[in-house]
Amino acid sequence: MFPAVCHQFVNAMGKDTLIPSSSLEESTRISPFNVVAKRRKRRWIFFHKIEYSTYDFPLYDLLNSNAVFESELEETAFCSYNPESTYSLSGKFGVDIMKDLMDANLSASDKVTISAKLGEVNLVQVADPDNFMSELMTRKLNMNHPLVKQIRKSKDTVLCVIRGVIQTTDNAEIKRIQDKDLKETMSEKVTKEGGNESGEISENKKKDITLEKGTTLAYKVWELKINAENGSIEPIMTAELEGGFHHSTMDDITTDGDESSTSPTEQEETSVLQHLEEQLQPLFDLPEAEGQLLKLALLKLMTCHSDVVLLSKLLIQAETGNLKEEKEKHNELIVNKAETWTVATSAGIKTEEENVVYEGETTPILAAVAHLVDAMHDVETQDLEKLCQCNDEQLKALTKI
Repeated sequence: MFPAVCHQFVNAMGKDTLIPSSSLEESTRISPFNVVAKRRKRRWIFFHKIEYSTYDFPLYDLLNSNAVFESELEETAFCSYNPESTYSLSGKFGVDIMKDLMDANLSASDKVTISAKLGEVNLVQVADPDNFMSELMTRKLNMNHPLVKQIRKSKDTVLCVIRGVIQTTDNAEIKRIQDKDLKETMSEKVTKEGGNESGEISENKKKDITLEKGTTLAYKVWELKINAENGSIEPIMTAELEGGFHHSTMDDITTDGDESSTSPTEQEETSVLQHLEEQLQPLFDLPEAEGQLLKLALLKLMTCHSDVVLLSKLLIQAETGNLKEEKEKHNELIVNKAETWTVATSAGIKTEEENVVYEGETTPILAAVAHLVDAMHDVETQDLEKLCQCNDEQLKALTKI
C-alpha cells in the first residue's frame, strides 16, 4: 500500500519534479546529498521509461575528498495530506495491494478504499543551490570508485544527487477501510522505524502500516554533468539540459558508451522509430491468424493493468533465463487468464503444464513481446485504457506528437 500512496502523492503534488519512494525499504536510503542513478531503460514513441536506483551513501563518498558538504539544509512546511482513495485491484498497484492485505476474499476485480493519514509533511532541501553548485564545482568525482565505473558503462545511466526530500513530521498511518462484511478477515500490521532497516512485523486485526516520523514519501534530484576526462562536476538545475559523463570536443559533446557525436533532434527521432520497428519486427512477421489472436489478447489485457504487471514480471524472468513457477499461483491473481497465457505462449513460454517455464536464450519474439508489455506496464492505468480505445488513425497521429 505504501508505494501506491507515494505514487498518488507525487501525481497530486508534482509528478514532473518529484520521484515517489518505491518501497518502505528504499525510503531508508533517501536523504539529501545521497546519490541516485537515473537510467533511461527504454525509449518509446510516447515516452522515456525512467528507472531510479537509490544508494545509502552520500555523494561526497564518491569524490576525491570525503569532506562533508558545508551547504546547509532548510526544512519548510509542504502540505497536509490525509486522503481516502479507492483503488481498483485490476490497476497498476493491484497485485502489490492484494499481497499486502493478505485477504483471501479479495480478487483482482474488486476495489479497496485506503486511508492515508500522513498529517503534515515537510520539504527538506538544499537551502542555497548556488552555494552548493559552487561547492561541487571545486570538487572532482573519483573516477576509480566501483559505482562510478559501473554507471559509466552505460550511456543511458546518469549520476544524480538528491536535493530535497518530502517527509512525515510525525507518526503516520496507512490502512484499508474495510467493508462491514470484511471486518473479521485476516489482517496485517507493519511498523516501520524511520532510518532503521529493521522493521517489526506483527499480526493484529487492523490492516494498517504505521510510518514513523521522518519517513520519506518522495524526493527531488539534480542530474550531474561530469567531465569523463578529469571528473569535474556541474549540477544540472534546468529541465532543458541533461547530465551524464561527457568528453569535451572542439565541435560537440559525446558521452561514455557512444562514440558518435550527439545527433540533431530530427535524426534522433528517426533513429528511435527505426530501432523500435526493428525490435518489434518479429510481431509483424507473425502469421495473420496468430498475429490477430495476439492483438486481441493484448487489447483485452490493456483493460486490466494488474494482469499487465504480472505478465511483465514473467517476461522479464524469461529474458533472464530464470523462469519456472507454479501456474496456479499466478492464476489466483490473474483476471484474464486466457489472454495472459496467450501472450505468454506467443513469446515462447510453456504454459500447458502445472508450471510456467522458459528455457534457453532470449529469442527475437520473446524480446519483442517483452518490450511491448514492458511499455504497457509503465503507462498510467487511465492512459492505458484510453490507448486501447484508439483506432488505427488515432494511433498514427499519436506518433507525430
